[in-house]
Amino acid sequence: MALGGTIRGKKTTLRLPAEADLETYNRWMADTRVRRAHSVWQEPAMPATWKERLKEVAKDKQSVLWSIDAAEKLVGFALGHLSLMGNGFDINQLVIDPDLWRKGYGSDASLALHRYLFDYLDLRLVTAELRADNTAALKIAAKLGYTEFARGHDVYYRDGGYVDEIKLRMEKETWQERWSAEREYPPLAAGATT
Repeated sequence: MALGGTIRGKKTTLRLPAEADLETYNRWMADTRVRRAHSVWQEPAMPATWKERLKEVAKDKQSVLWSIDAAEKLVGFALGHLSLMGNGFDINQLVIDPDLWRKGYGSDASLALHRYLFDYLDLRLVTAELRADNTAALKIAAKLGYTEFARGHDVYYRDGGYVDEIKLRMEKETWQERWSAEREYPPLAAGATT
């Protein structure tokens, strides 16, 4: 199963990254608002280091990195990998430019990504890990249909206290119950050609 390509939502487009995106990724990874809300994908580094990181992701056939555009401008990125013998997907990161939070880009990109994973790739399970105080991401996950299946207590320390990590999952049946009326295309049947 090949991962990648372009995924279109109503407000956003997920596409494979370009070298020009790397400077912006680096800026986001240094932003304290992003570092507070997410586990940081990579530490800030020189451009050559980011090029190597991008090459490493591209080599791994089980992983994929998408840049997220809105109105022809880079607004975020999503990173994940296939799991469970190719039957599931782990979303490791979905980062939106903190200057553009609360504009619906995270919700739209998440919905488009899940349509691709469940409806197009016909995967059975998607998982994600979120910090318990990332209320915006938790609201998006709840709207999509995720449920908590594990919790790491006191995983992150900041501001004089600890924050839990929540592990979430959504199975294909839940997705279909909640979103089948809005399906944009039928699932990609095994061995089918277009």
